[in-house]
Amino acid sequence: MRDPEASETEMLQATWSAYGKDRETMEVVLTADQLSAQARSREKFSSLVRLAILVFMAAIAAGLLYDIYRVDQPWIRIGVAWTLCVVVYLFGPAIGSQAQLVDTGETCARFLENEHEERRRHYLRIRNRLFLFVPGILACWFGRAAALLTGSSAAGFAPAWLFLLSVVALVLVWFAFTKAAEKAARDRDEIHRIAGD
Repeated sequence: MRDPEASETEMLQATWSAYGKDRETMEVVLTADQLSAQARSREKFSSLVRLAILVFMAAIAAGLLYDIYRVDQPWIRIGVAWTLCVVVYLFGPAIGSQAQLVDTGETCARFLENEHEERRRHYLRIRNRLFLFVPGILACWFGRAAALLTGSSAAGFAPAWLFLLSVVALVLVWFAFTKAAEKAARDRDEIHRIAGD
């Protein structure tokens, strides 16, 4: 006589295996309502991101302007001013661009594809210009090192590892923007595949 629990377990395993195989070949199909909901959600998210960038830039700009005003070392002032200009250059266009709204003549799938493509291009634009921070970092490091050599009390510290830490941080941010751009491209391709355009 067969054990009923064992046969039930075998049946569940067979069902689960069959489900896993079917699941791999299943096509995900989104209805027009689901695409529309995604498009509206993306619109709201884009507006929130623009607001967050504005707040971020205002906080960074306030901190950097305070440093420019308070620091006496000219190299550090130049480095901080350079960094402020680079931040505005990189993130300013995101604030200036209008939030893209779903056009009545545009399909929701096309809107979502365009949103993901715009995200991808924005991430790559920032990633490709991160090297612009290096002159500001060098000027600040040089200013702190010069202040240390002259014995200024406002010099703080300028060990070489601080410069290297900044460079490593820039490399990590470069990789993070690369991954974000790849994800945006995958999202765009997924919407294109689902919509079947």
